[in-house]
Amino acid sequence: MIYRDYLGLDVSPAELRVASLRRKRKGAVLTGGRAIPLASGVITPSVREPNIRDPQRFTEAVQELLRPLAGREERISLSLPETAGRILLTEMETTPTSRNEGVEALKWQLKSSLPGEAKEVHLDYQVLEKSESGRLRLVVTVIARSVLQQYEELLAAAGFNAAIIDFHCHHLYNYYRSRLEMGDDFVLVGIENKVLSLQYFQGRVLTFHRSREVESTPVRIFQELNRSLVSCQENFPVFRRAAVFVHCDSEERLGLLDALRSAFEQEVISLDPHLAKLGVSESQQLPRGAWELVAAVGAAERMM
Repeated sequence: MIYRDYLGLDVSPAELRVASLRRKRKGAVLTGGRAIPLASGVITPSVREPNIRDPQRFTEAVQELLRPLAGREERISLSLPETAGRILLTEMETTPTSRNEGVEALKWQLKSSLPGEAKEVHLDYQVLEKSESGRLRLVVTVIARSVLQQYEELLAAAGFNAAIIDFHCHHLYNYYRSRLEMGDDFVLVGIENKVLSLQYFQGRVLTFHRSREVESTPVRIFQELNRSLVSCQENFPVFRRAAVFVHCDSEERLGLLDALRSAFEQEVISLDPHLAKLGVSESQQLPRGAWELVAAVGAAERMM
């Protein structure tokens, strides 16, 4: 029997991570997971400038990481740092007649938030909710074409095609949403690679998002969270009642959890990925407890 492997590549300034999944009955089995560090300066996330400062090292790292798992598979799901683009939440009064019409309408509507001129930006959107009156609530992702094209071209040079491209926090949520009962209203906090992301879901619909580069120390995380929480609570008075889930791969994990408890003024739930439940093969050795593979797995699952 011929099996197909589904690959998720998660990119960060510090390292590259890949997860390989294979269908098994109604689920999936993790057939491989690897991570390799990147030298400082190879990737510098930016919303306006090409991110990869050393294309040769990046291409070589992609080949070194993926070739042992990819076999003949060339298609991958790519997870990019949130700080390489922007994630925006907005609404539209009516449903566009086509996706292209929706994209153009949103470029005009969000023009002050775009990282450049409309023609220089790639925009995509997903409908989160549609009201009885036809009003749409949307999550919109935008990235400069020069940024996106560089990733695509260098992956192609390494022998791979990015069939799905999205941001890290979306793949992080994609991993946990099918494995954890979070309730209707909840907050998902991610602290990884000096990036703090906060996603607030109301009625299981994303209603607030913010990502910031920040030193992963308890004091800085507490300060940055306080700024985000003030903004969120102004718009969503019931926000403080939501359960708080935390994905954190920092060595200062315990101190950061204390900082989050203080910021949210409640207990927080520290997430455990439980990657072993994916049926990791006995020969497969996962890196460092596998925390860093969560978004890569979430990306790979979108290929399935």
